Amino acid sequence: MKLTKIENFEQFLLINQNQRIVTTSRYISAVFGKRHDNIIRDIRALITEQDCGEFALLNFEETSYKDEWGRKQVMYQMTKNGFLLLVMGYKTKKAMKFKVEFIKAFDLMRDKLAQEGYSLIHRYNELLLKHKAEKQVASFCGKALNEWKNKKPFLEATLKVFEDKMQIELPLLN
Repeated sequence: MKLTKIENFEQFLLINQNQRIVTTSRYISAVFGKRHDNIIRDIRALITEQDCGEFALLNFEETSYKDEWGRKQVMYQMTKNGFLLLVMGYKTKKAMKFKVEFIKAFDLMRDKLAQEGYSLIHRYNELLLKHKAEKQVASFCGKALNEWKNKKPFLEATLKVFEDKMQIELPLLN
């Protein structure tokens, strides 16, 4: 594995059998220059940590790989959240560089959203609210129209009876 550039976030990504985007403890080991058994130890510590145990269980999955001698070895697949939870605790030079690059990427994303995305999101949300309101009105009108179709014949027939009874009959003159 030639994974050495911390800034290249795509190098961490894999798609597992469940079609989830994940990375592995082996990739993290290679990129951050840490022994894989230490990465496994750190992940297990997170999983048993009381404050993040359930969160960790949802974001780390124990799996395995075959080493160069054909032996089955433990490895973890993790989601982006699991990856960040693990790596943000590291203090090596590469980890610090990763944290700085991650913060820069986050700031860039925030600035881009502030420049163009906010107004787009704002307009989208306004349109979404208008759509929802119009849909409710149309639904209400549709229900009322449906009810009207059922009531109209009876109401018109009843009105006709009353109209007939209200007509004044004048005697005809010869």
